[in-house]
Formats: sequence, structure tokens, C-alpha cells
Amino acid sequence: MTGYKCVNCEEDVEIDPVSEKIICPKCSHRVLLKKRPEEPNTVEAK
Repeated sequence: MTGYKCVNCEEDVEIDPVSEKIICPKCSHRVLLKKRPEEPNTVEAK
């Protein structure tokens, strides 16, 4: 399950993008943004 946020109603949605359609269950909007972690991963440069 992957976390998404609806652009239209701003509802948090948990969807499996492989087996389910990417659509908001509350408002049926088709544009969802994938949630990103609060802290970005840091990689040490060489």
C-alpha cells in the first residue's frame, strides 16, 4: 500500500497502484500526489 493525497479534496488515501485504480474514493478525482517522507535521505558525497 502506498500513501497518496488527493489534489481536489486533500483526503489521505492508501492505494495499491498495481491492483487498484488511482482514484480518490471520496470525490472520484484522478489526480493524486504521492506522499514524500518528512526528512529526505542524505547520501555522503565522495
